[in-house]
Amino acid sequence: MLLASTVARADDSKLAKEDVPLQPTSMQRGKDKTCCGYPLVDELQWALRFYWLAFENDYDDVQPPNPTQPKSGAASSKGGVSKVSPTTFVELYTPEGYYFGRVPERYAWSLRLEGSGIMRDGRVINYTGKCPYGYGTCFEQLDIAEHPFGRGNKGRPLIPFKSVAIDPRLVPIGEPLYIPEFDGLVLPDGSIHDGCVRADDTGGGIKKRKMDFFVVTYGNFRFLLDELENVTWITPHIQAPRCEYLRDL
Repeated sequence: MLLASTVARADDSKLAKEDVPLQPTSMQRGKDKTCCGYPLVDELQWALRFYWLAFENDYDDVQPPNPTQPKSGAASSKGGVSKVSPTTFVELYTPEGYYFGRVPERYAWSLRLEGSGIMRDGRVINYTGKCPYGYGTCFEQLDIAEHPFGRGNKGRPLIPFKSVAIDPRLVPIGEPLYIPEFDGLVLPDGSIHDGCVRADDTGGGIKKRKMDFFVVTYGNFRFLLDELENVTWITPHIQAPRCEYLRDL
């Protein structure tokens, strides 16, 4: 259904942050089975999904998006972005009623779903919930020095290829996890994932045994679909020694 990207490099051009590494390169590829803690479920019993930032620039064209354009993680068959008119614009506000801007409704819909996004002028904004202004969903501007890729639960900065969204009733916020299916995964910039992620975020649709993996852009998502060979179920482990470096001090 989706074609994988053929460009094996980090998709961070839209953010223009060459000084922000997406993933440190591992010295070796492969799995170290002595490193990995305790599985939370039987093998491949946890659903894997993805999320990324919504970029206003991707919605400049008012024509309906084609399959190569970024769009939200929800498929159009679920009543998502395909139901929104490509010619409709809406106004965004802060919770205090301050005007953010007028944007395509397709972008506002995606921004509400993904939670964080980048405005055309470079502002990083985050979902704050329902409100009585404009589109009916309000957003706030983030400090780009603290949250260059958006903000997760409890003010946690989202980290490319490390942050995941989980149900906090099952996994505590801030808990490092080892995902064996990610160990040795080639990332878009050519570096190798070590299998370690951290519970930095939550979401209204993330209930029970589901995990959303933060991959920054839609292009990265398409690249990883091919690298993961359509893996949609994973086996998270807790208390993995190799992932302790992600635990907050």
